Amino acid sequence: MKYQIPKTFMGKPVEGAMKRVLYGNPIPPNNPPLIPSSPVITNLSNPEDYLFLQGKPFEANYPDLLISMYRLGMSHEVEQSASEFGYSLSNSAKELNGRDFVGNINWEQALKLNIGLGGRTLSPRQFADFLLLLKSGNAVDGTGRKIESEKLEQILDEITTVRDPYRAEWLDANFKYVDNLGKIVSSNDSNGKLWIYSDHLIDRDGKFYSTSMSLLEQCLMTKGGKINLSTMNDQGMPTQEGNDFQYWCPDKDNKSVAGFAAGSDGAGLSCGRVPASVDSSLGVRHVREAHARKNN
Repeated sequence: MKYQIPKTFMGKPVEGAMKRVLYGNPIPPNNPPLIPSSPVITNLSNPEDYLFLQGKPFEANYPDLLISMYRLGMSHEVEQSASEFGYSLSNSAKELNGRDFVGNINWEQALKLNIGLGGRTLSPRQFADFLLLLKSGNAVDGTGRKIESEKLEQILDEITTVRDPYRAEWLDANFKYVDNLGKIVSSNDSNGKLWIYSDHLIDRDGKFYSTSMSLLEQCLMTKGGKINLSTMNDQGMPTQEGNDFQYWCPDKDNKSVAGFAAGSDGAGLSCGRVPASVDSSLGVRHVREAHARKNN
């Protein structure tokens, strides 16, 4: 299957991505991000099922987003995207509201499925901002209508509440142990440091790759401790302990990927998940770039 590499992705130029990682992106002085009057998107049939998240182009470096309120379920479009990759998928679990969603997909399959649908998967930073927005009780959907606070509470409950049944979702981040020459090395190499890879795409030859790579910033490196959601850094990694949910840091095994899960024994962000893992209740959430309506 052949793909055409876009000139931009999620509002960012693809060309020169590595250079931007190495040298950084200059922040225009006195040029704060615009606040749109209302989110608008033309290629979604159900914008009322999406929540609008204002972008952070000069902080976490992402544009305005429309985030599905629910994990991805089977539809004609999902079936078509899955068939192009040779995946045989079906709904395998339910959210508490009775909506079916697709499970039994590993990390790479989940991200490719969203790319094939013309969207993407939430990074840890975007996921953290999504949770904070839900907790605020003040959000609008993809049509610009205000969402009732009770509905936002239900969405947050589905994601983070400690209860049965188990439910989880993949996030767009994997972690590599890299030396100062840019080579991925083993965990016993003293020259290695952890890097986070995200913003994955598929090239015209079908190769799956990351367009955003950066050295892991200072953060907690604990396993199972609880963290403070509001202290996530620009990479979506926690910097302070707290009482929001549990956290497992990435390992140096070059196999760690990010996901969030909740069940009867706890809820938390895991950056040490195995990418090949599959479970009937482990799905993915679809995200699209939002386009702001211009003020007249």
